[in-house]
Amino acid sequence: MFRNRLFIFTMFVVLTIAASPAAVPAHAALEITFWHAMGGTNGKAVASLVDAFNASHPDIHVTQQLKGASYNEELNNVIAAMQQKQGPNVAQIFDLGSAFAKDSGFFTPVQTLLSADQLKQIQGDVVPPVLSYFTVNGTLNSLPWNNSNPLLYYNKEMFTAAGLDPAKGPTTWQDLEADCAKIIASSAAPNCLSLQIYGWPFEQWMALQGQEFANNGNGRAGLATQTNLTSDAAKNILTFWKDMAVKKYWISTGKIEDGTGAKQIFASKQAAMLIDSTGSLGGLTQNASDAGFTLGEGFMPANADVQRVGVIVGGASLWAGAGHSDDENKATVTFMMWLLAPEQMALWHQGTGYLPITKSAQKLLTDQGWFTKNPGQKVAVDQLNAGQATTATAGGFMGPFPQIRTLVDQAIQAVTSGADVNATLTDTKAKADQALADYNSRLTSGAAGTAAATMSATMSGTMSTTMAPTAAK
Repeated sequence: MFRNRLFIFTMFVVLTIAASPAAVPAHAALEITFWHAMGGTNGKAVASLVDAFNASHPDIHVTQQLKGASYNEELNNVIAAMQQKQGPNVAQIFDLGSAFAKDSGFFTPVQTLLSADQLKQIQGDVVPPVLSYFTVNGTLNSLPWNNSNPLLYYNKEMFTAAGLDPAKGPTTWQDLEADCAKIIASSAAPNCLSLQIYGWPFEQWMALQGQEFANNGNGRAGLATQTNLTSDAAKNILTFWKDMAVKKYWISTGKIEDGTGAKQIFASKQAAMLIDSTGSLGGLTQNASDAGFTLGEGFMPANADVQRVGVIVGGASLWAGAGHSDDENKATVTFMMWLLAPEQMALWHQGTGYLPITKSAQKLLTDQGWFTKNPGQKVAVDQLNAGQATTATAGGFMGPFPQIRTLVDQAIQAVTSGADVNATLTDTKAKADQALADYNSRLTSGAAGTAAATMSATMSGTMSTTMAPTAAK
C-alpha cells in the first residue's frame, strides 16, 4: 500500500518535471523555507510534493526540512528559531499548538496575506468542520493541511466468529459493549477493544456529545479560563471507559499515549477492535493483509443517550512566519494555495492517508474511482462531512492544551485502574484550570507586549517541561 502510494507521488513528480519549462538558475528563484515534523513515509510524500512545486514554479524555491521527531519537538525548534529571527516562512504546527502559536506573535494570520478571492476560495472549498478548527474570532490563522479524525477499526473474521455482522461496526457505546460481550463469550478474540490511554479520544467524545472542552466558546470567543472536565459529558466518558475496563472488554499496554502498542495489539489479532486515527488506515490495511484478516472501518462509536454532533479534526496546519518580506509572503501564499489545490490534496491523501479536506479534492477522488477501490477512506470522509460545525467540534483553543491533555491522560489511567470518576475529574479540572490561569497570567502581564519575553516564560513553564511527546497523527 505504501509502496503504491509512493509510486503515485514519484510519477507525479516525474510528469511535472517533464512538463515544466527549462529550469531557471537556482540563484534566480526566491527562496522560502518550510519546516515540518513528517518523517518516514509521510516525509517522503512531503519531499515529493515540494519537488513538484519547485519544478513547476521556477521563480520560487521551497526548501523543506524535518525539524523534529514529534510535533512538540518541531514546535520548540520553530519557536527557538523565531526568537532569533531565523524562523521559517512556513511551519507545520499541530492542532494543540494552535493557540500557543497565535499567542506567540511569531506568526502572521494567513488570512491577512490572502486576497479576497483566495480567502473566498478556501472558505468555499475546505469542509466546514476543518475550517472552523483553524478559525478564531472570524480570522483564519493558518491553512488546514494534514488533518485526520478517529475511526473504529475491526477484524471482520472475528465479528463473523462472534455472530456479528461483519459489514458494519458498532456506532454507539452501548452497541460496542453489547458486541464485546458476544466477542468475549464466543472466544472469537482474546480481547475486545484496543485503545491507548490518550486524551484525544476523550476530547473526541466530548465533541460527539456536543460539549465544549472549555468555557468562552471553547476558548474561541475569549481566553479560556476554565475547563468543563466535571461536566456530565466528561463523567459519561470516564464512566464508560471504566466500565469497559472492569468488564475486561478494553485492553491497552498500560502506558500513556502508546499508540504503537495499541495498534500492535490489534494487528497481532489480540483484540477485535481498535480506535485510532484515520491517518493509520494505510498501515493497518497492510497489517491486516500481513496477518491474514479483513479490515473493517466505521465511525467512532458515540454515546447513544446524547445526540451525535461530530468529531474534531486532528493533525496540523500551515502557519506563515512573521517578519518576512512581502515577496516572501507572496511566495508563501503561492505555495500554500498550491498544496490545497485538488490535484495536490488528492495526492497527499493517497500518499499518506490524511483526509482530503476540500470538496474539490473529494470530487476528484470520487471521479477517479478512488473511494470505490478504497471504501475505508470513504468511511473517514463520510464521518468528516457528517460532523456539525459547532464550537464543540471546532475543538478547544487553549495555550496550555498539551499540558492539559497530559492531565487527562493521567485521569484515564487512574480511573481505569480503579479510581473514582468524580473525584478524579474534580482533581484534574483543578489542575487544568490552574494551568490556564498561569498561562493567561503570563500572556496578559506587562511582558506580554513583547512576544519573545512571553514565549520564553511559556516555554519554560508549560511547554518544554510538561508536554509529553505528541506523535504526528
